Amino acid sequence: MADDERRPQGYDRLKQHGGQGYSGMQVGRSHKWYYDQGEWRERKITPDEWEIYYQTTKRRAARAPEESGAPVGTEYNWLIVSHQRVDKLDANNYMTCLEGRKFKVAHKRASSHAWNVSEKAQRKKVIEYLEQMIETLKAADEAEPLPFSVGEHEHAYGLNLRTKAELLDMARKYGISGTSKMKREELLDAVKACMELAGRPQPEKTAEQPKPDGHAERKPDGEATKLEAKSKDELYRLASERGIGGRSSMNKRQLVHALAARRQRPGKSSRA
Repeated sequence: MADDERRPQGYDRLKQHGGQGYSGMQVGRSHKWYYDQGEWRERKITPDEWEIYYQTTKRRAARAPEESGAPVGTEYNWLIVSHQRVDKLDANNYMTCLEGRKFKVAHKRASSHAWNVSEKAQRKKVIEYLEQMIETLKAADEAEPLPFSVGEHEHAYGLNLRTKAELLDMARKYGISGTSKMKREELLDAVKACMELAGRPQPEKTAEQPKPDGHAERKPDGEATKLEAKSKDELYRLASERGIGGRSSMNKRQLVHALAARRQRPGKSSRA
């Protein structure tokens, strides 16, 4: 048999991420799927808790390249932690969106009769992952928008999974300039910064006192006013310290908005 035939395909080739070896789809890649009409069942257990069951067939939005992906017959055990947002349209229909994370607990290769880890190990992995998510939520800044909250900030479902073309459309909506030179991650950061600013409550308006020349004097506008007093170079350096993406293509007004939307946390660097 030739060496090329024995060599693992890209999907099964051993890869590295954060010191951990893995195979399968490369970290950072993404898929788009269509879920055909499925069956969702639910039973109310407490005033706020339901037991759910869902079954359907999912299919690729685009055909898989030849000799890619897992072999037919491969099985997976996923843990899905998600928030379901619904909007009642009429007596019988709800618009539904699920947004969250999924975590691979175990897999069974098509050529094997056993899962890759024991049931005891799977239980341990699930507990560790949920504890990790809980710690992340506890450590989050109180002012930071979180995926489970609603009504307190502008939200776009699946924002982190939007394509560059979709992000460009959103950037035009917010009037972000210099987008032609931005990479996808820079576009994502710029859109997030504008959304955070749009969703932040505006300070209450106070009566304006007239100046001697008869013109009303505007009261200081908090963080934004302090930022506007700085030069563009000073704003750029501050944006660099806070890790704001897309800053090289922002004008002074956009830098002010992005910085005001993402204030520096005491003792921490700002998240992207």
